[in-house]
Amino acid sequence: MLKKTLLAALVLGVTATAVQANEVSGYAAYSLGQTDSKGFNTKKKIGHKVVVGLQANEFVGLEAQYTDLGKPKDKFTVLSAGSLYDAKGTAQTRGIGGNLVGTLPLNDFKVFAKVGYHRMETKVKVKVAGLGSASAKEREWVPSVGLGGAYTLTPELDVIAEYERYKDVADDYNVDFASVGIRYKF
Repeated sequence: MLKKTLLAALVLGVTATAVQANEVSGYAAYSLGQTDSKGFNTKKKIGHKVVVGLQANEFVGLEAQYTDLGKPKDKFTVLSAGSLYDAKGTAQTRGIGGNLVGTLPLNDFKVFAKVGYHRMETKVKVKVAGLGSASAKEREWVPSVGLGGAYTLTPELDVIAEYERYKDVADDYNVDFASVGIRYKF
């Protein structure tokens, strides 16, 4: 009985020391950037995101985020009953999701990579001159990957820059998102 009690005390002591050495911390971030919808013939648009994260240790973190990938527009022609009509379309995508983040700390600079899974909603609107308009909404889970860097300004603030790709948005196109932002650590 004494051996089990001593072993339990030793395990608890080592665990408590490990937890203190790897103190869990949190952060919140806001980023703004440019989106490019691959497969949607459009100019680049502005996107943004809000992130809340939990840094388990200096190498691994988890994030929850809200992302708005902008509202790309496209112009095209539609053939109907032997006639061509000018048409315009938009596809606005936004949603929530989570990321697993791996970090390599290098003094005041950190390099990170992330993989994520997001519940995105895409609202598509099409207006055809002379024929009318139509809209549709699609919700789906999409994977993402990203790379970035963070520079520590103060113990509480980082400047971050990153590139992410959201794959098969609306089962049709990929969206690249390059952004810069600020992260507050608590």
